[in-house]
Amino acid sequence: MNARQISYCLIVCAVALYSTATATASQYADYSHRPLSEMLEVYSRFEANLQTGSNYNVGAAAALMAAIGKKGGREVFPFLEEKILAPVTPAFVRSAAAEIYASLATGEECAEFLPKILKVDDEDKTIISWRYRVTPTCLRKIEEAATKGELQEKTLEHLIEAFVTYTQSAYYSTEATWIDGYLSKHCEGYQTSKQRLVLATALLEADKENEKKREVWLPIKESVEAIPPRKRIDLRKRFPDLPPLPDDAPAGGPVKVVFAIIVGIVALAVCAVAAWLAVRRRRVRETT
Repeated sequence: MNARQISYCLIVCAVALYSTATATASQYADYSHRPLSEMLEVYSRFEANLQTGSNYNVGAAAALMAAIGKKGGREVFPFLEEKILAPVTPAFVRSAAAEIYASLATGEECAEFLPKILKVDDEDKTIISWRYRVTPTCLRKIEEAATKGELQEKTLEHLIEAFVTYTQSAYYSTEATWIDGYLSKHCEGYQTSKQRLVLATALLEADKENEKKREVWLPIKESVEAIPPRKRIDLRKRFPDLPPLPDDAPAGGPVKVVFAIIVGIVALAVCAVAAWLAVRRRRVRETT
């Protein structure tokens, strides 16, 4: 095959691929005009391919997911939430579903939804989080609803606990800044807490060369470190289910450790006395 034939084949392949991509894009752009039931059926076929590990048409699947949300509205909330929380859903598709959900949800619904999605991490923690456009939308709606008195105290308390829990394993600095800002305003004691120090330290350690990150988190870290350790707030007194801190004492605490040492010493003393008595009896027998 000469150079001209090779060039011709490449051109034909490029045209074919372009035509296929154009047809696919047009096909799924038209789904917004089709019945919701048909759109759900087509997505199920996409999902079958995605679950096999194929990334083919992830973009089209995300576009279709957005169309389903717009077409179905609040009626498809259970469907959207299921796909958002499913581990097999690609981040691109999950993000599309979550954006639609957040745009339609009330402040109360966002306050219940956000703690759930904060538990769904990115596979690659070095990239922008799939929640990039979702978290700020939810926070804005939550703030507005709280200002109007539309949120129950129980909901707000659960939200704050979920946010503090998130800070103990956060890896995406921008999102952590949003959550930190909310907690600083609405969680008493957070600004001087041990949990906030853990957050700032972890983010700085993860990317020591990032100057923008240092500008945000280094002053926070230094402000908490300036407080004597005994005066730093431990939010586990308010939320007992929070994860342990890195500088926690060994499991069981110092009292149990001391008790174990005492028990060990007593056991050794008992053994020594028993050995002494055995030797003494033997000597008595030998002299009689």
